[in-house]
Formats: sequence, structure tokens, C-alpha cells
Amino acid sequence: MTGPSLRRRGSSPSALGCTVSGMAPALDPATTGQKTHRYLRLSLVFVVFALLVSVMLETVVVSWEPFALGWDPLPSLSHYFYTSARSVFVGALIAASLALLALSGRNRATVLLDISATFAPLIALIPTGIDADRPVDGLSCPGPEECIPAPYLGDVRAGVVAYVIVVIAAVVTMAVIRGRKRIRVPGARLVSAIAIVTAVVIAALAFIPALNADFPFNFWPFPSSIHFAVTIAFFGTFAAVPVLLSREPLDEQETPPTPGQKTFYRWVTRLMIADLALLIAAFLFRDALDGFPAVLIGEVIALCLFAGFWGVQTFQRWTDANPPGLA
Repeated sequence: MTGPSLRRRGSSPSALGCTVSGMAPALDPATTGQKTHRYLRLSLVFVVFALLVSVMLETVVVSWEPFALGWDPLPSLSHYFYTSARSVFVGALIAASLALLALSGRNRATVLLDISATFAPLIALIPTGIDADRPVDGLSCPGPEECIPAPYLGDVRAGVVAYVIVVIAAVVTMAVIRGRKRIRVPGARLVSAIAIVTAVVIAALAFIPALNADFPFNFWPFPSSIHFAVTIAFFGTFAAVPVLLSREPLDEQETPPTPGQKTFYRWVTRLMIADLALLIAAFLFRDALDGFPAVLIGEVIALCLFAGFWGVQTFQRWTDANPPGLA
């Protein structure tokens, strides 16, 4: 070897981690907690995307003839439980519930996310009913009222039992951990109370003889089914997050939104409120809609609005060392 050299024998610029321009790519300085927070948030956007893709593929009926496409939407997203989209539908809701629970934080918005996470699994475990005059994938009801086909009722009750046991176990476990570590988590008692009450009420409606005769279409005229009740609770708490964040003062450790982001958040808030009202009205007057899938459209709009809000806010807080959603 002649002359000084910084290069080892057999090495190359690429082996030394250099680019063509001579600059090495910078390492991400984010901590493990920051990275987990970022990608957990992004995973929720992809969960929504997966759900909408599965529904779209099921809705567009492809025949054996080339380019022959049909359009056959079901009344709501929940009706896709009875189609080949069932696995993605159930998996997406369970995954969303886990992600929402894992995104613990220190503000009221994350408490709302925890509350919505308690309802998400029930949307998948207790399906919506099939209208007597609108069969789904060959399934229909024997009488004039909407129903859950008999082969599915055993699965529904088994799912309720699993939900109740897991909720009680999770609440007790977290209470023991908080007690032993002597820590206080904002909103933890409220979320635990709502989870326990929800589990007890669902179990009572499913198994107490005096109450379960019409399960899951129990004794109320509105919302008429357990599924619709938990769906409204889920979308309501979901929609309240951007509404609440638009009114709360900015966290001192949070990157402030740009003017464009502020405008986007305001419009999402307004559209979320309007869409929730649309969902309720569409359910109340569904008989007058003559098969028009207003509930399906409202649910898709709600998911798209939240995914858009969630994605934009994720990138707003991308470099924050301690975002409000990461305690």
C-alpha cells in the first residue's frame, strides 16, 4: 500500500455506508417509543384502508364475461359480515381496538379513543340483522322481521362470552398494575367503568332468560339492536375526537398545525358531525329509502374522514418527542 488511505482492503463506498454524493443517510433519532407511536397510528389508517378495499371488492361483482361488472352494494358495512369480506371485517375491528387501546396518552381525546375501543369488537362479534326482504349472499329470514340467521347465533353468543371474560381480565390486570406501581392514568377509571358496564349489559341481554328472548334485537324500539347501539357509540366517540381536539388548547410539547392543517381539521370536524346525523337519520328512515345504501355511504364517509384526519395529524406530530397521545 502506498500513501495514506482511509479505505480498508476490499471495501467500497457503499460498504462504508456512503451514497454516490458522498453523504451517508442520517439515522432516525426517534426513540423506540416515538417510532411505535408513529407506526401504530399509521396502522390504523391502513386498517381502514383494508376494510374499505375488502368491501369494494365484494361490492363490485365480477362475472365470467370480460369487462362485465355489476354494482350491488349492501345496506351497510356491517352486512358484509355475511359475505366473503367477513374475515377482513372482523380482523380490522379487532386490530383497530388493540391499536386504539395501545395509544395511551394524557389528554381527553385519548380517553375517547379508549372508550371507542371497548365498542369496536362488539360491532364484529354481534352482527347486524338481515332484512326479511333483502337476502344477503343467499341468507334470508324466515319471518317478516330482520334476524341473524340461526347458524350464526351460536358464534355470536360464544363471542359475547369471550368478550366479557377478556374485558374483566383486562380491567382487573390494569387496576392491579396501576395499584402496585402507584401510578395514575388520566381517564382510566372512566374507561374501565364503561367497559365493565358494557360487558355486564351485553351478557345480561344475551343470557338472562327474562331479557334474551329476542337477542340481539332486545326490548328497545330504538336503536332496535345491540349491533346498531354499539355502532353508534363507536362512531360517536370516534367522531368526537377531532371535535374535541379542535377545541382543546394546543399541548405545549406538540408541533402546532400549519394554517392548511387547521383548515383541514375544521372541515373534518364539521363533516363528522353532519355525517353522524346522516347515519342516525338513514337508519330511522331506511324503509323510505327504497334500498338506497345511505347507511353504507355514511359509514364509508365517516371512516374516510377519520383516516384523513388521523393521517394528517400523525405527520403533524411526526417529530414530537412526547406527543399528547404518548404518555
